[in-house]
Amino acid sequence: MRGDSKLRERTLGFLAHVEKGDLVDAAAIPTITSALISSELFEKVTVTLEEAPGGYLVVATLEDKHSWFAAPTLYLLGERRAVGVGFIENNLLGFNQKLLFYGQYGTHESVLFLTYLDPSVSGTPFSWRFDIYGYHRQIDEYANPTGDATDDSILRTTTVNYLGAGFLVGWRFKWWLVADLRLRSGPMHYEDPQGPDGSPLPSPQDDGWDTTTQGRITLDARHYRFGVRWGPYLQLWTETSIPGLDDYDYSSFLFRAYYGWELFHEHQLELRTNFALGRNLPIHNDLLLGGSTDLRGYTVDRFRGDTRAFFRVEYSVPITKWRMFAFRAVSFWDSGFIGWYRPRKDVIDGGDRTYFYPNMERGTNWFRNDVGAGFRLYVKSVVLPLLGIDFAYGVEAEDFQMYFQLGLVDF
Repeated sequence: MRGDSKLRERTLGFLAHVEKGDLVDAAAIPTITSALISSELFEKVTVTLEEAPGGYLVVATLEDKHSWFAAPTLYLLGERRAVGVGFIENNLLGFNQKLLFYGQYGTHESVLFLTYLDPSVSGTPFSWRFDIYGYHRQIDEYANPTGDATDDSILRTTTVNYLGAGFLVGWRFKWWLVADLRLRSGPMHYEDPQGPDGSPLPSPQDDGWDTTTQGRITLDARHYRFGVRWGPYLQLWTETSIPGLDDYDYSSFLFRAYYGWELFHEHQLELRTNFALGRNLPIHNDLLLGGSTDLRGYTVDRFRGDTRAFFRVEYSVPITKWRMFAFRAVSFWDSGFIGWYRPRKDVIDGGDRTYFYPNMERGTNWFRNDVGAGFRLYVKSVVLPLLGIDFAYGVEAEDFQMYFQLGLVDF
């Protein structure tokens, strides 16, 4: 390894998807180069082969992106406002280790998050992660009458507090195939449930400890190049309570599938879909629909349920580059389905959850669509996109939403 880079040689093979003893020739250079660029750690990558006793050396000349930065964040998500500050290091000590600290104060959600990830412990396929996550969140339960898609009234608002920790271990079978298991635990506390006029209402859920195991299998064979990505991404995710340590006794399942195409060198077409099921979900783990990560034509977390399906098609094109900045435009169509089919036992039946009827009766569901366009700003010397703006029209709601994100952007 050569050039202006702090990367360690042990990590170079991990990022290039080659190991000592692998057969390489000149035809492998584009593949190795693409793998290094896809790590999103380098501004420039040049790969050559040099003769050595018994074979060849793969030599990479690298110029690092700025792997760490500390910056404020600003989120304007419909009626929600939030400001924060974060620190992120994407290549700690040159070993591709990740360190993130983030704090946010918002009108609907305040967050504290700290995590450390080593994706290749001592150069092995073994990975581990530790995280602390806490939030103070306002849960809004919308009326969402099935006969009036334009009704955005709120029936109950509740504040929930959570502070927990998690530990994850994983194993890399191939550079594109990883499995991991995470244990997490923390107490949930609900307070101040009230109607839109401020009148007190019954709590939607009892306090308790939320302790679960989360398992994932992820196939991620995508390639990245300066804001463009292509290839497949599949993920199977499950979560289940731990008997004797948890007070909620629930489980959930999620399947994600993405595929992107690189077109005309710098254009990108991406399809996304996911399908999720929940059983006996407490309110803080309801499946949700609405917001910048799925249905952008509707307010954040507008719809709740225990069965959800989502589809997105998005097209991204370059606008211009100026010095260290790259500007891109996106257009999109989002579709989502969500409904109630396996609810918890209601308080009136001896359970611990209070539902609103008839909008949460078993079998109630919603199907919604939106169309829109947006803008992204990338900084060449930084790993992540730093600014995103989306304007979306909710087809059934007959209304517009605007999402502005300065900081960590879902792209």
